[in-house]
Amino acid sequence: MKKIVLLLCLACTSFDFVAAQNAFSVSGNIVTIGGVGYYVHNVVQGDTFYSLSKRYGVDEATIRENNPHLAEGLKAGLVIKIPVVRAESRPLSERKMSRLFDTHVVNQGETAYSISRRYGISLQTLIEDNPGFDPAHLSIGQKINVRIKSQGQTHPEQIKEEIAQYTENLNSVSTHFTHHAVKQGETLYSLSRSLNIPVDTLAKYNAEELKDGLKMGSILRIPIKDTVAQSVAGEIVQPSAVTPGPGEIPSVYGAQDVNGTEPTWGSTGSFRFKQMDQTAPLNVAVLLPLQVESSANPQFLEFYQGFLLALGELKGIGVSAQVDVFNTGRSEAEVETILRDPALRKADLIIGPVYDDCFAPAARFAESNGIPVVSPLGSIDGIETPAAFQVFPASSTKNEKLREELSGDKNVIVISASSVDQELKREIEPLLPSSVHRINHSSRLAAEVEKLLSGDKENILVVLSSSEIATDEILARISSVQNNLMARSIKSPVIKVIGSSKWARYQNVDRSLYFKLNVRYVTSYHADRGNARVQNFDRRYVSEFGSLPSQYAYRGYDVGKLFIGSIKLHGSQFVSYLNDDELPLLQVPYRFGQGASSGKFINQEWAKVCYNDNYTIDVK
Repeated sequence: MKKIVLLLCLACTSFDFVAAQNAFSVSGNIVTIGGVGYYVHNVVQGDTFYSLSKRYGVDEATIRENNPHLAEGLKAGLVIKIPVVRAESRPLSERKMSRLFDTHVVNQGETAYSISRRYGISLQTLIEDNPGFDPAHLSIGQKINVRIKSQGQTHPEQIKEEIAQYTENLNSVSTHFTHHAVKQGETLYSLSRSLNIPVDTLAKYNAEELKDGLKMGSILRIPIKDTVAQSVAGEIVQPSAVTPGPGEIPSVYGAQDVNGTEPTWGSTGSFRFKQMDQTAPLNVAVLLPLQVESSANPQFLEFYQGFLLALGELKGIGVSAQVDVFNTGRSEAEVETILRDPALRKADLIIGPVYDDCFAPAARFAESNGIPVVSPLGSIDGIETPAAFQVFPASSTKNEKLREELSGDKNVIVISASSVDQELKREIEPLLPSSVHRINHSSRLAAEVEKLLSGDKENILVVLSSSEIATDEILARISSVQNNLMARSIKSPVIKVIGSSKWARYQNVDRSLYFKLNVRYVTSYHADRGNARVQNFDRRYVSEFGSLPSQYAYRGYDVGKLFIGSIKLHGSQFVSYLNDDELPLLQVPYRFGQGASSGKFINQEWAKVCYNDNYTIDVK
């Protein structure tokens, strides 16, 4: 009996100790509103303004100011926000910072969720290490500290849960908005239906977040119906496009544009896409150079075969299309003749022509008839019309992928072969630091590389070679440096090699060197044959056509599925849905942006293919 009493006493003592700990610990939940960090605190029995001010290091007046609903005092069960006051500390030196943190520069289209997943790091860790970090609002060029020792420690499912928890915390202290974390498969249309809010209202309150389309993990603001226009703690309540009369309460639901009509998302300036009958099959005209004079073009046949598989898959989800195929040869005159065919007048979508010198008449025709026209493979540099869509990514965004590898405190070595890759050289030269080392491929390459390697910094070796044989020799000699250091029991420095997208087509280079040397290159498209969706497409393609698909077949599938699917589902408003990832594709995401106010829409997304020394491939 004495033993039982003793155990009960110990249990009570333990409980009291835990309760006391909770009473004096600060909340672990932090949210950012208007650039200011706030603890989210759940009021418990015994909390007072005095005790909270001591615990969080803020005065009582500040707590009251930030929580107007506490006019009648603190009550258990209430949720309040308390500004985060960070103790002043001596800033770390650049050298110390580089050892503790990687620096991530936010690129177009990235979210807190995608960055957390990329590094396998907790969202809470990013918030702790970056004062003012707002997971709901990132800006292009923003620099984020990413704690090195925490990378790879957080599972994607946990990050997803953290985003959901952060959104819940935000909602508990937000007075004028609820917030929604975008889930996989959601679209603006489905959110509009489930939240009972017009699409244009969602867009107006989340213009920055939706600039590159709807993305999984994005946190959207959902205005509370009939909210009085005001601003609290940096939260913008009233969009500038909605102007209520004196003393009126703005009704944000069913908001209209400034001239009183519903906004047309499929329009740009005075240009508008034609209205399409979404209940009827989509009329598609495909203009391809399937044969030039007497010679067949097998790559464009492969494109069309991939396109046909997309049509079959779309039919399975209720999306049908009537397709007319025209052979353009490589003749502008032939394109002009095709455009006079009655089938083109009723087209809802034109895919092709492929060559830029044949594209101009199709672009003029498309603009005058309100028909979207897609350049599926090449650049159309001389074309500026909002009717045109260029799938080949913009050259201006390619360098950003390489800049990521060369930024920061890196030891950069450029190795030139006798036959220099001039394209890669043009792209890489503006990004090289002043401290770059330059050497030429020779029999002494291994010794020169070893002498230049740094043990303290990441070593980036740029290989400027347009020859498959020379590339193989250079990579083998770099690898021999690692082998020699290992044989002498010297830890090998971190090495990454930057090469050309042409390396993907090399047949006689030892591919194991790509993994061993952490090879990186940037390409306009990449389909990962280790991906289950790509493998399934490969099986269907082999079954239908008796050969392995090429990159042309992958692109044909993606273009058909993306444009036919988006137009059939959303009609003339399809432009605002192209970047929503509604329809699973094979290659890298496509992110379309308009180059000028009345210009064409250009894909902004390049793929950076990263071979890793653990024999995995990442596509970023």
